[in-house]
Amino acid sequence: MATVILENVSVEFPIYGAQQRSLHKAIFKRATGGLIERNGKHQDRVVVKALSDISLTLRDGDRLGLIGHNGSGKSTLLKLIAGIYQPVSGQVRVEGRVTPLFDAMPGLDGEGSGYENIITSGMLIGLSRRQIEAKIPEIEEFCELGEYLNLPVRTYSTGMTMRLGFALVTALDPGVLLMDEGFGTGDLRFAERAEARMNDFIGRSQIMVLASHSDNTIRSMCNKAVLMEAGRVVAFGPVDDVCGQYYRSVHAARREIELQEQAKASEANAHVGEISVRDTNLEDRLRRASGAVRFTSVVAKDDSGRARWEYQQGEKINFRFEYEVFKRVPHLAFLFRLYLETNHGSSAKGMQSIADIFEQVSLEPLEAGGRGSVELTLPDLRLMPNNFLLYVCLLRPENDGDYDIIDSNVGLPALVVKSDLANDHRRGMVRLNYDLRNIAASPVINQADLAMSPSES
Repeated sequence: MATVILENVSVEFPIYGAQQRSLHKAIFKRATGGLIERNGKHQDRVVVKALSDISLTLRDGDRLGLIGHNGSGKSTLLKLIAGIYQPVSGQVRVEGRVTPLFDAMPGLDGEGSGYENIITSGMLIGLSRRQIEAKIPEIEEFCELGEYLNLPVRTYSTGMTMRLGFALVTALDPGVLLMDEGFGTGDLRFAERAEARMNDFIGRSQIMVLASHSDNTIRSMCNKAVLMEAGRVVAFGPVDDVCGQYYRSVHAARREIELQEQAKASEANAHVGEISVRDTNLEDRLRRASGAVRFTSVVAKDDSGRARWEYQQGEKINFRFEYEVFKRVPHLAFLFRLYLETNHGSSAKGMQSIADIFEQVSLEPLEAGGRGSVELTLPDLRLMPNNFLLYVCLLRPENDGDYDIIDSNVGLPALVVKSDLANDHRRGMVRLNYDLRNIAASPVINQADLAMSPSES
């Protein structure tokens, strides 16, 4: 019978010489791998609290999955159960043979032969020489290394070494099996054979503890799960419940990061001044257009002359697109398009335009070396709250040849439109002018009430 009992266990790692480093004098904020603290009589001892107050009880048949972010303490907890780390407080009681699958060949000696390394590694994981020698025929057959077992391991490929280690470890009779993430098995054909052997190996274990980032792996292999965070157990119970909590925490963290990035981008875009694009990403622009006339700068300003890319509905926007003529052209037209930004990225390629402005801006020929600008004003912004991508083009009026195209290829900011209402439930892309009236309906008269006599009422 195998058991694993942890009672209020904590693990700390001292950091020597840290008093000379630029660390705060009090308790540190949360750090990857646990909490960093300063303690001691003069606050001169710095430690990493890798595990804090962990309590768990596992018995025969338990398949426990450890899940959490990098640095949450999963591997440290495995090594604590394996006896590699000792707790600074609390008790650890383990009954049954502990089989840690952290290293396929513990104590590997490159100069030793495959047979010699089987003996050495087997003894390091707790087997007697007689027990190891009894397993050698099974290891020989499964690893399929043949005469290579008589040669130094330094002559093996990485895949051969992994096959030998896998054959050795899975030949054991595990009691408490400890696994950290995936366990390499070499080439594809061997991996297919190894999968069945690994399933049998796990099935023979009395208790299994598996650390993984994958909730799918935990769901498929375990019946219990622990969610760890900064060296603490934040959830322990059925796999689906704990994995669901982990997914929600990951989703919430990702959403928080996205919102922070959006806020920063929005703030940055709101105050972007004139953008110089004269030589920006010419390779892409000259591939998409002739380059005879090229944009040199772009700016968006409000009615007071302040440069910004974030506006409220109904505001006035003044765009100015400056250009330079590099080769004589007979005449010039201007195209301005808006696209709705989506989760697919900032490129307008393949997306449907929601607004087009096309105008001929010069009927006369433009000579090389000339400069000019196109000023576009949107006097009453009627777009709905969204982020809009710009696509701006200088071209022939016949629309049969482009001179220059700028969009995300020069890093144009999105045009951010915000609602002018406190609680805006409208949807769509363009605000429509409309008049809505509510005409109250006449009250419904109950015919039964009309039939009642005065005395009855």
